[in-house]
Amino acid sequence: MIIKDKKIDDGKGFDWGRVSSDYAKYRDIYPSEFYQKILDLGLCQKGQKVLDLGTGTGVLPRNLFQYGAKWVGAGEKVHSIEIPECYKLKFNIIHKEEFLLNVHFSRNSWNGRMKACRGIGASLSKEEIKNWEAEHLKMLSEIAPEEFDIKHYAALAELQVKK
Repeated sequence: MIIKDKKIDDGKGFDWGRVSSDYAKYRDIYPSEFYQKILDLGLCQKGQKVLDLGTGTGVLPRNLFQYGAKWVGAGEKVHSIEIPECYKLKFNIIHKEEFLLNVHFSRNSWNGRMKACRGIGASLSKEEIKNWEAEHLKMLSEIAPEEFDIKHYAALAELQVKK
């Protein structure tokens, strides 16, 4: 399905279906220490309801469902841990934390991650993707070691329904 929105890429169409397999392969990137930090806080476990803001493809629920929480995902991208005032009317903030993670990549996995972006795999023709991929891999071979870490920002907030 082609999506067109004047506010995104000046209206150039894109189709997530064209890149879904690459997205699944290269975008589920969080290390086990990230999930363990969540579990060590006693979160995302049986008897809890979890709202995953900015869930995207549901990476967190897919990796933590086995611990028994009930999940609800909201697709809005949230880049800050600031809790909107409207939430504070119904919820108490129990814990919030922001931290950096080292996420490991190879040149090939970084190339795949970038190819899974809206502006590449979901927007370009097969020929354009092929040309982009060759140029990107060449650039990576010149500027990046075979394996490297990229810092990722992570944030979590534990909210409890006010009684």
